[in-house]
Amino acid sequence: MAPSTRAGKSLPAGYWLVLAAAVLLPFGSFIATLWRIWVNEPEFSYGILIPPIAAYLLWNRRIDIEREKKHGQSSGIALVLAGCGLQIVGSLSSTLIVSGFALVLSISGIVLCLWGARCFRIALVPLLLLILMVPVPSYAVGQISWKLQAGASAVSSIVLRLLNVPVFQDGNVLTLPNYVLEVKQACSGSRSVFALLVLALTLGLRVERKWWVRILLVAAAPVLAVVANVMRIVGTGLIAKHWGSLAANESLHTMWGILVFVIAAGGLLGFQRLLRWTNNECA
Repeated sequence: MAPSTRAGKSLPAGYWLVLAAAVLLPFGSFIATLWRIWVNEPEFSYGILIPPIAAYLLWNRRIDIEREKKHGQSSGIALVLAGCGLQIVGSLSSTLIVSGFALVLSISGIVLCLWGARCFRIALVPLLLLILMVPVPSYAVGQISWKLQAGASAVSSIVLRLLNVPVFQDGNVLTLPNYVLEVKQACSGSRSVFALLVLALTLGLRVERKWWVRILLVAAAPVLAVVANVMRIVGTGLIAKHWGSLAANESLHTMWGILVFVIAAGGLLGFQRLLRWTNNECA
């Protein structure tokens, strides 16, 4: 039988120790692996922000959770056990995404076990956000990066020609009169896509209440990431045209990448304001 908890009644410290052990013991190696990936692989460094964001969204709903606390449901134990069993599958197969779903399932089961179905529903969406902290499988990243490379290269070559910059495109290689610009995987824009998706979801869940606004925000994120990457490539091409090898300067390349990401993030915030204004006008 699940521990009975009433609204306003705090749990003994022993329960929290048991629950912490229930999460850390089966998922300790998984969490350690995630940490190494976040720290060592810039492509997925955004993942370190996901747990604090999910915690903030839960904290923002704390009044609703406190109000809806009821007797825990024993069915939550089944979810915890199912999550631990799924973690065994994920660990044996070295599939991080399976372990990610297992962790979310286990934490959701703990919420259901402690505070009941209503709190479970309130907490479910922020908990599902934790899936985003798990790196996308490498084969999927490769496919996404290549398509972004090819698309950004094609659009950038068109824009450069419109700006009177002679350029010949061969796949992801742009050949200028005095410089050869290769759009590598690191410059594909996939980092911006994942980071902007996280920002769009956070904005949608924290600020917006209407589902159609949330969907449009998420849909706009990859578009803005591609536009930002095209700006980066075109800017590098213009630098190469006028100053040649300066375009290969690593510091300049990094600063330019940060600048266009800030522009893309600002574009997402502006789009969110536009949606809100449109919603108010139509109301």
